[in-house]
Amino acid sequence: MTVPKKKYGLPKAYRIKRKKIFEHLASEGQSVFEFPYKLVFAGTDLSEDVPYQVAFGVSKRKFKKAVKRNRIKRLMREAFRLHQDLLPQDKSLALFVIYVDKEEHPFAFMEEKMIALLQKLKTFYDGPAQ
Repeated sequence: MTVPKKKYGLPKAYRIKRKKIFEHLASEGQSVFEFPYKLVFAGTDLSEDVPYQVAFGVSKRKFKKAVKRNRIKRLMREAFRLHQDLLPQDKSLALFVIYVDKEEHPFAFMEEKMIALLQKLKTFYDGPAQ
């Protein structure tokens, strides 16, 4: 008996591309905070047939060089991609992960905090574990 492999990809269908979804997040989104991340989320109708769509942001004011911003976003996407199975799969969610710190951290720290952030979001929808 073979165990099916987990898929860890984050295809384009899972990325927010529509301005309407960003506006919905800004107007009706709720947030969860786990330093160095802030997660803004809202239930919404997505254009694709996926359980969630996600976007990542890093402040241009805090990181002037695009190279730094892109590196941080790349690390955030990787941490999210590896632990996306922590998300509630039965909801239709739009997620916007914002990096709020003023300095870059190692990947291990960012991954640990991403896990904590996604678990907070899961407990928000599932309720506290008993």
